[in-house]
Amino acid sequence: MIKKLVSLIAVIAILFTIGGTSAFAKHLSAPPVMDEPVNAPAEPPAKKAAKPTEQLKAAMLKLVADARAGKVRVAPKSQIQPGNRNNLSKGTKIAIGVGIAVVVVLIIVVVHEKNHLFDDFRLGN
Repeated sequence: MIKKLVSLIAVIAILFTIGGTSAFAKHLSAPPVMDEPVNAPAEPPAKKAAKPTEQLKAAMLKLVADARAGKVRVAPKSQIQPGNRNNLSKGTKIAIGVGIAVVVVLIIVVVHEKNHLFDDFRLGN
């Protein structure tokens, strides 16, 4: 009877440990309000803004002219294959691992209790 009670308490403690929320977690319902205005960068003067546009236009015209002349080739496809990921976050992976561990412990406890349920039940002695 004591073994059953101890195993039940252990299972409940594991479930509360995994399923409980942290008492130290911060939960902010609204972002903090800043009293000081944020200094945004000033827009550059019109003279400086026009210069990069002209450079970009000249570079594009040169690229188009080279492409028409056949000087530009398409880059060959990379032979390095991208790695395959399962797109799970670190927390999700930890939760899956802990869940599997809990299920294994529960299976061990249930099988042990099932096999030794009638050990103390003796007829005639």
